[in-house]
Amino acid sequence: MKILCEVQVLNRTTQANRTPRPVKSTLAIGYKQSARDSNGNSKKELEMVLFTPQAKAGTRYKVLDNIHCVHTKFVLDGKATIGFKQPAENLLIKCDPIQLKGFLQTLKLGMEGKDAINLRLNIANTTAIPQKSQPQLRMTINKRSEYPIKGFPRTLKSLTIKNIQLVKLSFEICTLRNLTTLDISGNKLTQIPKEFGRLSLTTLHLSNNALGELNDWCWLRGSNLRASLCELDLSDNGLKYFPPDLVKLDRLVTLNLNHNNLNYLPFAIRRLQKLRSLHVSSNKLESLPASIEDLHIELLDVWGNCFKGFNMEAARKQAKRSTDRYTPAPLWLQAARTVASQKLPYSESTLPAILIELISEAPTCLCGKLCYAMEARDLLKRVMQPKFTNIKNLTYSREHQIYADVIICGSNCAAYQQLKSLFTLLIP
Repeated sequence: MKILCEVQVLNRTTQANRTPRPVKSTLAIGYKQSARDSNGNSKKELEMVLFTPQAKAGTRYKVLDNIHCVHTKFVLDGKATIGFKQPAENLLIKCDPIQLKGFLQTLKLGMEGKDAINLRLNIANTTAIPQKSQPQLRMTINKRSEYPIKGFPRTLKSLTIKNIQLVKLSFEICTLRNLTTLDISGNKLTQIPKEFGRLSLTTLHLSNNALGELNDWCWLRGSNLRASLCELDLSDNGLKYFPPDLVKLDRLVTLNLNHNNLNYLPFAIRRLQKLRSLHVSSNKLESLPASIEDLHIELLDVWGNCFKGFNMEAARKQAKRSTDRYTPAPLWLQAARTVASQKLPYSESTLPAILIELISEAPTCLCGKLCYAMEARDLLKRVMQPKFTNIKNLTYSREHQIYADVIICGSNCAAYQQLKSLFTLLIP
């Protein structure tokens, strides 16, 4: 009988491992025909042979009266230990549990002198089971000396390059079509190549780099990346503003923007309907957009931000100027409002791109009316201690109040009058 397994050989006398770690091996057990005795009968000796990459011819172990111990406590996990008296070595075996149980049962039958089909192997002529080379799926690089000179395996699904002072991302990484997880944290990247958007990544960690220096986010526009990315970490990158293209990552579930210099989040964040975890701690946020309430966030972390209200005098003057400049909404804005309010189906083939972007990203009044670019009759209000009812877990600094910005389509809006009766508004 032969099985494919991983084996580590431990010498009990010297406590030294012949192999530093388990290696792919073939373990065989069977009878070896010996010389005939005086009566002309041939004797059979039970042997076990271990084939490893270091011992391709096989290392032979006598079985009868030579077994020191057999440990099978973790056989259901595919682990067992067979110890021999001579040489004083233990074989630490990892294998498929079913195959391992069959091998140990065969060993037991042989030691009891019972005949079994699995023992009819001619151990003298046996060879190792051919092993197909397994494609490399993961690679971790923690030192510059480990960076592959001959390139990356095309089969990689997970790649980690951390803390090696990398200043430029190799174009070759952008060609790894099977890659789904990439972690290049703790480097000195200031820019990501545009071709990066071709990858179908689900998890991307870019923390502790310097992407805020150039603010080049064209790689976020790649159709493959937008359709696949679920987890993005951009913490500690010196970001001074929220990258606009982030709101187009429709499948994003987790977004980490901790330890940056953000002072606002856009109303367009409401487009991230699959977002469940948003981390923006240790930034410079003055308020949160009310559109966060349109999401279904399970965890919102805004710890370490110093929220504050408007400059009262400047806000009053701005509100008065806005009222004085009132003009009717343009036709294209009215069209977008109609599509949004009536929840009409639309696509790129039925609506201009500018209207699609407006419907998806522009802020909405509490009454549901679509607003655009702080038009004349849109008044920005700041609410103290808003009640985000859709957020399950909210983490914030208890010594600071939380403020939220809301858009009101006009002073006569019914939602505005209702809001005024519920909250303290910092603009009258």
